[in-house]
Amino acid sequence: METELNKTDASASGEAWKKVISIAIRVIVGAVVLYFVFSLVQWQNVIIAYKSADSRFIIIAALLLFVNIGVRTLKWRTMLCSVKENPTFTEAFGSVMLGISLGSFTPGEIGEFAGRALHITDAKRSHLVGLALLDKAQIFIVAACAGIVSLACLALDNSLVIALVAIVVVFLSSVFIMRLEMIAALGHYLNASFFKKSWLTRVLDGFSLLNPRQLFGTVLCTLAFQGVLILQMFFLINGFSRISFAHAFIGTSAMMFVKSLLPISIGDLGIREAGSIFFFSTYGVSQAAALNASLILFLINIFIPSIVGTYFIRHQQLSVFKLTQFWKK
Repeated sequence: METELNKTDASASGEAWKKVISIAIRVIVGAVVLYFVFSLVQWQNVIIAYKSADSRFIIIAALLLFVNIGVRTLKWRTMLCSVKENPTFTEAFGSVMLGISLGSFTPGEIGEFAGRALHITDAKRSHLVGLALLDKAQIFIVAACAGIVSLACLALDNSLVIALVAIVVVFLSSVFIMRLEMIAALGHYLNASFFKKSWLTRVLDGFSLLNPRQLFGTVLCTLAFQGVLILQMFFLINGFSRISFAHAFIGTSAMMFVKSLLPISIGDLGIREAGSIFFFSTYGVSQAAALNASLILFLINIFIPSIVGTYFIRHQQLSVFKLTQFWKK
């Protein structure tokens, strides 16, 4: 018995060290990327941009955080209705905040899955992880749809070709986002053929828990979430420079899509800023303005919610072993 406990402790310790090393690597990568990003911008211009910023636009972007969190909480509560009876908005809010806090400093935001599941009672954690994964899949598909169309607008001059790309991408995205059980079926096949992990089967079952009405509601929330992000960046850019909403839509969508394809740093620091400078410079936005807007977006949407989420971490009394074993229930 003692030997089994020692093996369990050793396994948990090994997992902890792997996570620490992974986090350290991502911190280093983020720091290096940020260094190169900052080297592109003269600090004097950054300071001047802050001093001349229109605080009204920045305040509006900050206030949109409440809409951002509200939409995410409403979406998560809708999902929770598929696994438990009458989940409260407060419970869903705590789950979302705990997920953001844990996801902000874990590789690939994987801690968000554990955070969301650990705060919910009277439901299978494997199903909760599956629902959280479904949430991420919907967000990625919407971001990919907007991002690919935006990249087409940036790269192509032929409006007819751009329209054709948009039609094809929107159609395929609509099919995927409304029929994500097909992805789950593929996952089940791959798991049965190669991985053979029982917990993965239970997680993938979460993709088929929503009824059509719930699925449609979550899709609307996902679209609203994407819209809020674009609005926030629109106001932040206009706090330092002037840009149209159409250009803000294209620049933000392209930036968010590229960022989602490169989850190589903590909180996506560096990747988001580099994308912001690159894409918004196309529309005459200065490097200092694009960098400032991106950093403030990080502070509003990630840093502040992560700090608030630590309240729920404290009350969960989380341990590394608990985080690595939560899906077994």
